[in-house]
Amino acid sequence: MTDRPLRIDVLVNSPGPHDQVRIRDPFSALQRLGVDCRIHERPFRFSSCIRPHSLVIWQRPLPESRQRQWEHLQWLRQRGCLLLTEWDDHPSLFPEAIRAALSAMALAPLGLCHGLHTSSARLALELRRIQPLALVLDNHVNAITPLDLAKHAAPHLRVLVANQNRGAEHQQISSALAQWAKADGQLQVVVVADRELAQRIPPNQLEYHPSLGYTAYRAVLRSCQIALLPLARGVANGCKTPIKLLECGAESVAVVCGPELYGRYAPLGVARMAPSLEAVVPMAQTLAGDLEQRLQQVSNAHAWVSRQWRLRDDLPSRLWLYGQIWKRRHQLDQRMVERLKKDGTLPTMQEAEFGREADSRSQAG
Repeated sequence: MTDRPLRIDVLVNSPGPHDQVRIRDPFSALQRLGVDCRIHERPFRFSSCIRPHSLVIWQRPLPESRQRQWEHLQWLRQRGCLLLTEWDDHPSLFPEAIRAALSAMALAPLGLCHGLHTSSARLALELRRIQPLALVLDNHVNAITPLDLAKHAAPHLRVLVANQNRGAEHQQISSALAQWAKADGQLQVVVVADRELAQRIPPNQLEYHPSLGYTAYRAVLRSCQIALLPLARGVANGCKTPIKLLECGAESVAVVCGPELYGRYAPLGVARMAPSLEAVVPMAQTLAGDLEQRLQQVSNAHAWVSRQWRLRDDLPSRLWLYGQIWKRRHQLDQRMVERLKKDGTLPTMQEAEFGREADSRSQAG
């Protein structure tokens, strides 16, 4: 068997602020290290962007049917490519239309690939019945600004709520947040994307952003002193990553979390952990009134993120994992063939196809 060097083709299927940390930052950093890695934006054509004998990482694919996903997989196998589906959220948290489409094709993007490329060990465990092989790569922070304690002495306190797709949690804290704003005329509430929450805040104390690109989001975060991360308990939320907590630490922002997820990651002293959603705002009020404790928390969090969650420090192990996966590509393809045959999913799959050149008419968009 001819040994082939590692080269990576990344397909960005769902562009947006969420893919900066997950896709653009790490793979751009690998490019700067000299890794043969290309990032392809949609619409993309397989035959023109995917090179033979490459590790293909396809972010959030949503083919038109299960059959179409199967055709993509076979085309890639014939060219000696290994396909990893990049998937960073529990399927139940996707919008209804996407959930329905995924259900109709029996989660084909997750099962009809060689493995998952994901951000959470718990998510990998939840999806194991569909895809037993998962490469788990934690999200890290690319940019960490210098520690800024001076902004916490400002007379006007800015409190940020910028969580995506957490309308239910925001609704449960909205009344208490509105009451806090009415009681403290110097409080400014910064809301991103959630229009319903924004409507509960007194207009003269509201800063609202319909949506933000990643760089703009980090700038708004940097301008605040406290952020609320009200994640409710549940399996799907437990499959998320602590990236927002890490970004807050990187931008010297004090955090009130809870009650799901964050407590499993954060050491004592880097965030306030609320036991319930109802406790989030009262704990934030207490933190707002205790400058000494807030400064200590911010300092602890900034040091923690700088020490353990800097992207550049993660790159060597990430590259090693990709290398190990690539070296074992023939074994991994055989395992996939055996799995699908055992499941009766695709009984016509031929074991000898991996690496055999096919025509280049297949395309995706």
